[in-house]
Amino acid sequence: MTLLERSTLIHASLEAIDAIAMDCGSWPEWYPGVQQATPDDVYPQVGGKINIAYKTSGLSFTLTFTLVDYVFGQTVAYDIAGMMSGNTRYILEPQADGVLMTARFDYTVPGGGLGKIADKLVIERMNAENLEKSLANMKAILEG
Repeated sequence: MTLLERSTLIHASLEAIDAIAMDCGSWPEWYPGVQQATPDDVYPQVGGKINIAYKTSGLSFTLTFTLVDYVFGQTVAYDIAGMMSGNTRYILEPQADGVLMTARFDYTVPGGGLGKIADKLVIERMNAENLEKSLANMKAILEG
């Protein structure tokens, strides 16, 4: 598995951050590659699923995010299934001048040894850039 972690300080309230993070319809606005995010009837309850249409480097594919942990103002986590598997977690830590938002993405690329090579040569860098851009975009949206 590959583990990526990035953080940024956002000058916004926990409520404002939560409103965007939990509104999967807004994900295409701030997470690079997400074309569409469609929740099932259970979401945003734990166990709810979101079908993600994703496009990157000319490839289009679908992912399913299953909400596995949610505590308002602290954490939200999803298990990921599809072209790659793993999990992603956002951790919120109130600070004196905002909220430190940390994103963790732990994933596996299928394909055995070839998948590992592709991950090290291309996919890991792309995922790291998208993670950084997603936090920067969320910060820009929330801070206006």
